[in-house]
Amino acid sequence: MRRAFASASAGLAAFAAVLALPASARDWAELDEGTCVTCHEVEPDEELAACVPEWRESVHAEVLVSCDACHGGDARLEDADESMSEEAGFLELPAWDEMAAHCGVCHEEIAETWLSGRFGTAMHTQRVATCADCHMRNGHRIREAVPEEIVTDEACPACPTMQEPDAALAMLREVERAEEALSAGVALVDGKGIDMTDFRVGAEQVHAAFARAVHEFDPESLGAAKALALTQYDGLSEQVAALEIEADTRRRLGVGLLSALALLFVALLGSLRSLR
Repeated sequence: MRRAFASASAGLAAFAAVLALPASARDWAELDEGTCVTCHEVEPDEELAACVPEWRESVHAEVLVSCDACHGGDARLEDADESMSEEAGFLELPAWDEMAAHCGVCHEEIAETWLSGRFGTAMHTQRVATCADCHMRNGHRIREAVPEEIVTDEACPACPTMQEPDAALAMLREVERAEEALSAGVALVDGKGIDMTDFRVGAEQVHAAFARAVHEFDPESLGAAKALALTQYDGLSEQVAALEIEADTRRRLGVGLLSALALLFVALLGSLRSLR
């Protein structure tokens, strides 16, 4: 696993530098696709060529993570043998039991949770599902996770845990509905002129904590995490509802004040006319 971390770290150096840029600068940053892409997109082997358009539609391409970040090598070298040489740090494909450590270079907390959870524990005695098994079912076209595509009746019974995918999906959806309700409330109040940045950050923290718990793949832990997430979302939603009332009250007071001022102005204008 240390080998996977060390090899992948070199490819992620540029990615870390991009993330350090201000958002405005990062938006205009261009991804240098390098020889990995220029060679693979003309590859006669359809499977090897398909990874290029798939990757271009992925979240990895959106955040400027290129091939070498995951597979190692040096995409700046024009010679294919040199770019995929051991000296260039080429990995090809990480071993299945190094996958979590490899992906954990970026997704550190999720990887740590997976390694300490049911799958990570079972990995020492049997072949278990890894990051790629669940998140790369569409090849390199990695997008936001869709639970129904991952937790399925076909995949889950073969795993050492999550034997009841329907129950797990029900918990995931319950938390998702609470998160969507909170997001809608935050957007509504934000539209009424109240800064909701703190609530967005709070919602992201709850989401991240629940996502980590999901990757333990332990039904009891997932149930406890669901209960905690719902409690936290409910608490945030109550605060948002109170702010909505406050925003509406401010609006009514503002309208009332403007109306009073308008009436006062009309009255003063009438008084001035009568004095003439």
